[in-house]
Amino acid sequence: MIPGWVSFLFALLAEWYAARRDAQIQFLTLQLDLALKKIPGNRVILSPEDRTLLLNAGKNLEHHVHDVIKLVSVKTYQRWLREEKEGKEAGRVGRKRKMSQELIDLILRLAKENVGWGVRKIVGELRKLKLPASRSSVRRVLVDEEILPDPNRHAPKGVVTPWRTFIAGHLDTMMACDFLAQAIWTPLGKQTAYVLAFIHLGSRKVFVSPATYHPTEDWMVQQGRNVRMWAQEQGIDIRFLLHDHDGKFPEAFDALFDRPDGGVVKTPVLAPIANCYIESWIGSFRREALNHFWCFGLPHLDSITSAYASYHNTVRPHQGLGNVPIPDRGQNPPPARDDEPLGKIGCQEWLGGLLKHYYRQAA
Repeated sequence: MIPGWVSFLFALLAEWYAARRDAQIQFLTLQLDLALKKIPGNRVILSPEDRTLLLNAGKNLEHHVHDVIKLVSVKTYQRWLREEKEGKEAGRVGRKRKMSQELIDLILRLAKENVGWGVRKIVGELRKLKLPASRSSVRRVLVDEEILPDPNRHAPKGVVTPWRTFIAGHLDTMMACDFLAQAIWTPLGKQTAYVLAFIHLGSRKVFVSPATYHPTEDWMVQQGRNVRMWAQEQGIDIRFLLHDHDGKFPEAFDALFDRPDGGVVKTPVLAPIANCYIESWIGSFRREALNHFWCFGLPHLDSITSAYASYHNTVRPHQGLGNVPIPDRGQNPPPARDDEPLGKIGCQEWLGGLLKHYYRQAA
């Protein structure tokens, strides 16, 4: 016979473990509640496989899940039980849309020929070709072929601040500029070259200077004159010029852009996001082109920058412009019919095929 004190000790241990288990369940439940609040619409779409897993786990509770179910409602769970007893197979949520095999093949071609492209970039290329394909459709095709989209490509949505309000109110009359530094391999060793890049915030058109090892005051003033002439040719009114507090910007350079109703606007110190347009362009240039090359001399770097600038200004889709190229800004091309044949899709290349532009060839 077990002594009374031993039974009492076992009872204390059981109570302690039960209290700890309840605390763990509460902690896990709280984490799930917080995660659900972060999901748009607080709705989780479960696949048929997920639904089966959830029902199998519910069997251990004899399907008494009223106080623990979180991902779906109790009514939905009970409906699943009825359908399972009736032998109905679970179908996928949402409306199944038809997509031609030609379009699927084209999506796969774009994804395989351009490893760094995400869903939105592929949608932009399809829109240039006047082909109807949403981001969800493209994502579904890639997932079905196990070419998974990169989940890190979604930029966070910022809050509206006075600085953002100022920028948004002057997009068509503001340009931003910044330096791009690149290592150059020469017979005398590695040197650092500088390129001064400008972007018009409203149209996203870019202008890049020739590369130099020494951005002197005279060189900077000449680039300021060059970009003013370029802006005049493009019909751009530079009321404000945005740049940081880099010491390579001399007073003589800033003086070129002085005017009674505008001038140079310097970003806050240590706030690169305040100049996000040109920072984003430099980042795209590096990811899509420059990081794939070793530069051997200034002419080599100039060739790469001029090729990417031409690609950017003519055919590259821009998410900030509705995923269309700069020349197509503001246009609404008629949607293609579902039964319209794709025809032959041509491809124009820059930098040895690193940059590609797809277009419909004339019949």
